[in-house]
Amino acid sequence: MRLAWAFFKRDALTALSYRISFAVQILGNFLILGLIYFIGKTVGAQPIAALEPYGGSFLAFLLIGIALTDCAGVSLTTFAREIREGQLTGTLEATLMSPVRLPVILIYSSLWSYCFSAFRFLLYLGFGSVLYGVSLDKANLGSALALFVLTILCFMGIGILWSSVVMVVKRADAIITSLGYVVLLLGGVLFPAAVLPAWLQSLSELVPLKHALDGMRMALLTGASVSELLPVIVKLGIFAAILFPLGLLTFTAAVRAAKQNGSLTEF
Repeated sequence: MRLAWAFFKRDALTALSYRISFAVQILGNFLILGLIYFIGKTVGAQPIAALEPYGGSFLAFLLIGIALTDCAGVSLTTFAREIREGQLTGTLEATLMSPVRLPVILIYSSLWSYCFSAFRFLLYLGFGSVLYGVSLDKANLGSALALFVLTILCFMGIGILWSSVVMVVKRADAIITSLGYVVLLLGGVLFPAAVLPAWLQSLSELVPLKHALDGMRMALLTGASVSELLPVIVKLGIFAAILFPLGLLTFTAAVRAAKQNGSLTEF
């Protein structure tokens, strides 16, 4: 527990020491809230059939989509960012050569990022509810928490898998950017996946974010219970059970290969 706190404290102090950067991050979140509002206002309140399972409000649909995608994005980028910073600063080799197990290093080094992303998630929902009239009166918090944890586990596995790629190829920003566009298209972040052509809807079933957003929107906007969301929870559980161990195994293999060929210190 002390080691976890040490990692969290280190990363929190580092982030907060760059006050302007931290303030700009928070400002960016408020700007996104404004963007969501004006998009919702543009669409208006006219009924949209594809939104009926989520309560019918496009503004609420979009708000939750952006909020949860922000958390998923942290999982996708935080591990790779830690690896890349370690490569550039020359601390990666020392960190990976320490007696602490690799999974522990990866998870503990992401604690601050996850806590801050959870804060932003609540920020989006809180301000969206107060300022924009997005009603969360029916929210089932138990269902939402279960879905949040499973979403983090799913994307944590993908993020660790992605950090393995960064370990080997060093710079791969273009790849993750392209994958991000695919997820935005298929994940139902900005519009319901139901409006996609049938063949793209089939592909969207392979994107964990699509199921996470479906479940979270129903939990927060319609009050769906855990039992009602069981099909979504099972799907996310299967994704997490496959992706998390796969990510750890791949990262371990990437570190082993980097040690053998002496590329840990290359950037």
